Amino acid sequence: MSLALCLFADLRAQTDTLKTTIEQFFSQYSVAGYRPHKSMQCDSIRQFSDLHEIRIYANEPFCSQPFTPTKVKDIYNSLRRQLPPPYNTYRLTILDKTGQAIEELVPNIYRTDEQDHSRLWGDIEYKGEPWVANASLPYRVTKGLSNRHLFIWPSHGIYNSGTKWEWQRPFLYCTTEDLLTQSFVFPYLYPMLERAGAIVTAPRERDYQTQECVVDNDTPLRHGSYTEVEQDNLKWTTSADSAGFKVPSGLLNDSTLPFSMGTYRMATATSRKSRLTTATWTPNIPATGRYAVYVSYASRPNSVPDAHYTVVHKGGRTNFKVNQQIGGGTWVYLGTFEFEKGSTQQGRVILSNSSTRRGVVTADAVRFGGGVGQTERSSAGTSGQPRFLEAARYYAQWAGVPDSLFNPSESKNDYRDDIRCRSNMLNYLAGGSCYIPGTTGRGVPFELSLALHTDAGFRTDNSIYGTLSICTTQRGKGDTYYKSGLSRMASSDFAQLLLSSLTHDLSQSFDMQWTSREHWDRNYAETRMPGVPSAILEMLSHQNFQDMKYAHDPIFKFTASRSIYKSILRFVNAEHGVKDIVVQPLPPSSFAAELSSDASSVRLSWEATPDSLESTATPTGYVLYTKVDDEAFDNGLSIGNVTEYTMNLSPGKVYAFRITAVNEGGESFPSETLCAYRSTLAASKRILIVNGFQRLSGPAWVETADSLGFDLRKDIGVPYISTTAFAGAQINFDPNASGGGEDATSRGFCGQDMLGKEYAGNTFDYTLEHGRAIAAANYSFASCSRAAFEHSDIHKGSYAAIDFIAGLEADLPYNLRPFKVFNANTRDKLSKFLTSGGALLLSGSYVGSDNNKSTADSAFVSDVLKYKFGGSARTDSTDYVIGLNSQFPIYRTPNAQHYATVAPDVLLPADTKAFAAFAYGEGQSAGIAYRGTDYRVIAMGFPFECIRNPQEQTAAMNALLKFLVE
Repeated sequence: MSLALCLFADLRAQTDTLKTTIEQFFSQYSVAGYRPHKSMQCDSIRQFSDLHEIRIYANEPFCSQPFTPTKVKDIYNSLRRQLPPPYNTYRLTILDKTGQAIEELVPNIYRTDEQDHSRLWGDIEYKGEPWVANASLPYRVTKGLSNRHLFIWPSHGIYNSGTKWEWQRPFLYCTTEDLLTQSFVFPYLYPMLERAGAIVTAPRERDYQTQECVVDNDTPLRHGSYTEVEQDNLKWTTSADSAGFKVPSGLLNDSTLPFSMGTYRMATATSRKSRLTTATWTPNIPATGRYAVYVSYASRPNSVPDAHYTVVHKGGRTNFKVNQQIGGGTWVYLGTFEFEKGSTQQGRVILSNSSTRRGVVTADAVRFGGGVGQTERSSAGTSGQPRFLEAARYYAQWAGVPDSLFNPSESKNDYRDDIRCRSNMLNYLAGGSCYIPGTTGRGVPFELSLALHTDAGFRTDNSIYGTLSICTTQRGKGDTYYKSGLSRMASSDFAQLLLSSLTHDLSQSFDMQWTSREHWDRNYAETRMPGVPSAILEMLSHQNFQDMKYAHDPIFKFTASRSIYKSILRFVNAEHGVKDIVVQPLPPSSFAAELSSDASSVRLSWEATPDSLESTATPTGYVLYTKVDDEAFDNGLSIGNVTEYTMNLSPGKVYAFRITAVNEGGESFPSETLCAYRSTLAASKRILIVNGFQRLSGPAWVETADSLGFDLRKDIGVPYISTTAFAGAQINFDPNASGGGEDATSRGFCGQDMLGKEYAGNTFDYTLEHGRAIAAANYSFASCSRAAFEHSDIHKGSYAAIDFIAGLEADLPYNLRPFKVFNANTRDKLSKFLTSGGALLLSGSYVGSDNNKSTADSAFVSDVLKYKFGGSARTDSTDYVIGLNSQFPIYRTPNAQHYATVAPDVLLPADTKAFAAFAYGEGQSAGIAYRGTDYRVIAMGFPFECIRNPQEQTAAMNALLKFLVE
């Protein structure tokens, strides 16, 4: 063989070895927790011997993993170590299919060296007044999301397909994506962002309230009344040069544009009290409850940035400043408040012409509540669903978006219009702002867009499917920059941060490995069309049972939403070069409300809740919220960085309290509600209410060899406050059935009879229900949380009895956290209290069954509490209890008003001095009473608060306390 041929053969062998080595590296490469849909590999290799360089083009699964500087460095070092000489000295570059090196895929926020400034806003910064500001807040956010405007929405909604109304995703595992994503976004993510100072808007209705009142100047008496008060000849006038809102006389069709049908009123702004004038909207509220309040106005060239609105509600008066220079001609959310039925002075919205600026104030309509869909689509009529379940295409019409944006297909394709409408609404509202310059719009400075979805897919090994993020940078397909000049790679940074943070937080919080899927850069309308950085987060798979075990759980929803909030916090601030940020605290714990020796005051105490994931989430202060008797909670009082607070009590009034923790990053969710009462009788005996009902849970799992799913008939779980996430009971439990379909043959297929219905959960305020009944019997009372009872000596106070609320507390296998009725500490505290001559009122659905799992539990309830578990009452049994010389109905079926005791315990006497004191309708013992010479106990196998009628609660409590303490 010639020398040339030998050299060629050697070179060919080296090249083959190089190719084999690189291919083997990629085929064996893995990342803990990362599980792309397809295997990772290299698509091609280019060798440049003269440049001593090797360029490797990797496939999308490899390039879709979350990258950090350390990970990129490790990849190159690991690959180089495996390369044969001389290639192990060559420069290596791994690129995606568009030719971008993986080091360029590292988000700015993770970089330790020079950042890519094209992805940062730089000098672009909104410096005007926020669109909406709550002027009554008792705290100030300086290192959170103040004056940041965000556009965030939960996936899909019901739409009209031409002949009928349809849901955009199938019904699986008791829900559909159209419902499931809302149960994360509205109760959890939105409040977190708003408590951090952000102004958040969605292209869909956010209020679950199905009632609605719209009060407008054009039809002032239709749903209430619109009135004006003038002084010093300063009058409200009707503008003749532009349109305002008017309530349509009938249903909405494509030609109905409510914000173009009416007029609005206008007054000259003033800083002089003598020239103040007001416009007042007083609704005729159809039913007592909580209602979102939306205002509308017109933005004129001389509008003021600080229009003063006051919402008068059951909790008092809450003041807002609205920047009328932007966002005119749509609904602007102020907040959600409690209102009494009818037209009252405690239910209205007032706008004054007071301002620190010269200009005008405009007044249009005010809307109370979310309502029911009004859009009529040809022969299909209306959807018949609450507005919050409808697609964005219909809400956008109701919210004043031009028909060319919500109906671009001219009624030919509502599905496609809906997908585009979400981004169209964002661009329309933000058009003309500093973030989307050079376009016509309403000038609202939205700087971020996020769509929350749940992907479809399942794993045959019954493992977690996981999270996927999506962005569109247009690389190789279109403009790579936004109109502001910002690189679209900012969207890639945002999407990757969401994915990495969520995977980390869920894995740490639930002590498992949450699966990370790809970070895609693909052409999706929801990420291609927005004029600002945008992402789609496919949080999990609604088609995969293991994912849904978590997705239905309120604790998981909170944790996932908090992770998303933190990613938004970090990304938005990093885009503006702000590194000093603070995460809002977690809710306070170990809350207690203790009476003074003469019951003239109450001492409130609590503890900060540490966040193991966030070092900055430490409280620097607290806010106390108070309500008295039938009022709603007030606007809160800042009480400083203390963990106890004392306030005086007026006799004969029931006081209720909540505590939130605050820091520079914002405000936590509230604590549970505690209450206290000072009897009008000086020698009144005292009761201690212990809130032992802390459980939050998803529905009961069914996980056997031949069945997989959720049994709503057995237990729908315990939502936080309430849920609208259920579509219906699961029908197909066959684990081998086909997946993803839309009929009863599909795995996980469920019914639709629960669509649009709200189901009450744990509202954490049952001390109030018990307290009102105790106060009616004229006993003084204090209250405390379970943690405070377990870790303090509060039980040693001068209490005649303890009222222990067990609710739906139970340590069940489908809880993500343990919620045992009694632990060792609780048993010890109750035993000592009783043996010292106290008395106990215990009520809860599982006080028998949850204490029938160990010898210690069984011995405690039989030897100390004098009862034993006798089975569960059937779920189809009667919905009333007989006892106390009365028959009273209890909540047995899940509903919107109050959580239900579906399968309460049967309790039997375990002592000769104990006797059955209550009976379910079919005759089973519903509870026992023990009246010994040492102490007294009443144990009820159903929750006291599940007695349906407040008057019957009062009568029952009076009889119970007479037995226990008289």
